[in-house]
Amino acid sequence: MIMMPPKFVAFDLETTGLNNQKDEIIEIGAVKFSVQTEKGIVVPKLEKEFQTFVKPNMMIPAEASSVNHIYDKDVENAPSVGEAIKAFTAFCGQSSILIAHNANFDASFLRAAYQKNPQIIPGNPIVDSLAISKAILPEASSHKLGILAAMFQRRGEIGMKIESDKAHRAVYDCLMLMEVFVALLRRRFKEKDWEMATIVKNLEKYKGTAQFLNK
Repeated sequence: MIMMPPKFVAFDLETTGLNNQKDEIIEIGAVKFSVQTEKGIVVPKLEKEFQTFVKPNMMIPAEASSVNHIYDKDVENAPSVGEAIKAFTAFCGQSSILIAHNANFDASFLRAAYQKNPQIIPGNPIVDSLAISKAILPEASSHKLGILAAMFQRRGEIGMKIESDKAHRAVYDCLMLMEVFVALLRRRFKEKDWEMATIVKNLEKYKGTAQFLNK
């Protein structure tokens, strides 16, 4: 039994493109979870979900909509990015560890958003599940989130039903990330390694070195 399980927030952004200086966030999704032991196996325990569209100061390019299926009409009444990230900060809280798949991308967009909309910048550590996947499963042919999730599902290592038509929607991708993150670390972590007091140091052993938005 894990005495003091840490809190995690798996998050995902959808954006108008790949350039964090020119492009903008149009959706933020996140799930807050901890871990628990069931029948001797560490599994994720979902606590809360967060989702908001964000109104950008530009039209959404067709090539972005073709990937994330978010269109101008979806965001026309959405909050500004300043309001959205304020709500995201509150959802994360101060003690959670943030996780993103290819965290450099998501963190760079968040950094730009906090710089352009001055407010309290969360000091939570952000860990890259893509780097962890490459460290723990170097033999995998692909480290894309959907492919990892499908592989773990085939092996009976996650219970989530993978539906490709829901990919690239923020909360769905976050639920997938939650499952994949725990399934990856289960291959290396013992139960005691999940304790809140040591989790950050233990993640570092598998390329899970934290970065911070405020540094």
